[in-house]
Amino acid sequence: MNLLGPCLRSVARRLSLVGLLLATSACVGSSAPVWADGVLPQKLDEVFSDLPQEARDSLIPLSEIFYARITSRRFNSRATFEDPSVRQFFPTLASYSDYYAALVDALDRANIRFNRPTAIKMLSIELSPSGSLLLSLRFIGPNDLPLRLWNATLLRTDEWLWQDGRWWVVPGKV
Repeated sequence: MNLLGPCLRSVARRLSLVGLLLATSACVGSSAPVWADGVLPQKLDEVFSDLPQEARDSLIPLSEIFYARITSRRFNSRATFEDPSVRQFFPTLASYSDYYAALVDALDRANIRFNRPTAIKMLSIELSPSGSLLLSLRFIGPNDLPLRLWNATLLRTDEWLWQDGRWWVVPGKV
């Protein structure tokens, strides 16, 4: 019985190590990030051509984190507004408030139930004349209108600016 315990622990450790290696190789082996799979690699190269390497490497994963944090959250609630994990993407509280107000209004006008998008997809990325990047997005959520059983969508463009060694979300006009 004493030998069986250590043997089982050894096998369990080896299986978990194999699982970890398989998961790591699957992540490393993918050529394009899933979040940006709708954007052609040539377009990414074109958009990032004048940016430092750190900016190139960080925008896609950072924007994926940001939009994952705002997916499946009710936007017309104080708890969502006060979430520091979303606020950290904005240089000031005022800019976050402007972005938040504009997004709540847009989700409401798009008839997305409870102002709660269930999915956000990046459609394209463009370079603006000011040097910032424009991410074209599709917000998807249940339709709030009666007898509409299909999803409602909101097409929106968010602006991201590389400044002081990091990316910031730039709010639109309210």
